[in-house]
Amino acid sequence: MEAEADSNQIRLACIGTDDDYTPVHIRKWMETRPLENIDMDIQFESELSNGFSLLDSGDVDLIAISAQKWFQSEKPTGLKVATAIPRRDENHILVASEGWKVPYKSIILSENKLQRRQMRRHRPDLRVLDPLAFADMTKLTPSTNSRLDFISWMEDLRASKMIAGYVTERHLFNLAKIDARRHVLQTDSRDGGARFIPSPLQGLTLLISREGFPKTLSDQIGDSESLTAWTCERIILNEISPELHNRLGILVRHRQIPSLLNQADEEKDLLRSTSLLDGEGEIIDKTSLVEILLEVVGKTGEKTLLLEKLVAIEDATTHARLMVVEWNRMLKSVTMEHPEDIRLGPARPPFLDL
Repeated sequence: MEAEADSNQIRLACIGTDDDYTPVHIRKWMETRPLENIDMDIQFESELSNGFSLLDSGDVDLIAISAQKWFQSEKPTGLKVATAIPRRDENHILVASEGWKVPYKSIILSENKLQRRQMRRHRPDLRVLDPLAFADMTKLTPSTNSRLDFISWMEDLRASKMIAGYVTERHLFNLAKIDARRHVLQTDSRDGGARFIPSPLQGLTLLISREGFPKTLSDQIGDSESLTAWTCERIILNEISPELHNRLGILVRHRQIPSLLNQADEEKDLLRSTSLLDGEGEIIDKTSLVEILLEVVGKTGEKTLLLEKLVAIEDATTHARLMVVEWNRMLKSVTMEHPEDIRLGPARPPFLDL
């Protein structure tokens, strides 16, 4: 491995089909020429097992894989997450000619349960449906050979005005070469607009190596913010029931102090702004912080459980572990039924229906 590091030549296998965002992200990453004095030889593989074989035999030094796929996979011994490349396109998009100004009670399709609930929260009047459920209701046959075929099928529905729009991922929209208006489901609300926290690990691409890959090389190649995001989001997901993962919103990111102050000013968040400034109005500490956002939305979108943390970078993993303990305790409280009680009153349903 030292010989590989000294040669400044890295062999990378990228895992993913055309439907996956990892090949797109790797190509975009290489276009930015991020690796000074390092030559990168890249090959593309569709099957994860092929990547594992290439890595095990020493034919490649790294494999690139989506964090979602790596999290769900059976991991061979002797492999580790070496680093991560910069996160891209973690937010989904709404494809609709009118954007958010779609007519009252319009039909919007979304494959992901989290985005369906977030859309209902923002526009309770909309009929936000699972595409397969909509196909069953209307006796239509969707194109399910690939995700690109599926998004093309939804686009045909939108173009024919059977639906007003649909939610999808940006890389699929671009690969399908769809000529339509799109609206990003932003994490940071603007002018009092909706806030859409992304799906867990969305947009994260990891670089996997064998044990012994030089850390100095990993640090040179990778992106520290994305690695922090992977580490913290993995910790949180491991401690939350897998049954809830498809309706969780999670985002871990580095935040600059000026950006946080601007957001606090826009949102009239006096508590946040005063916590970052001293009595003279000067910034207490200019070091970047890690923001951790975790939410779950009820079925109808009317109720949300949201937990936010702003912590020092060096303490991020510790706070992620503490945060998920607090989260699980809160979740249990808001989802439990309330039996009749002489002191507390009659029986009541849970606050949050998941």
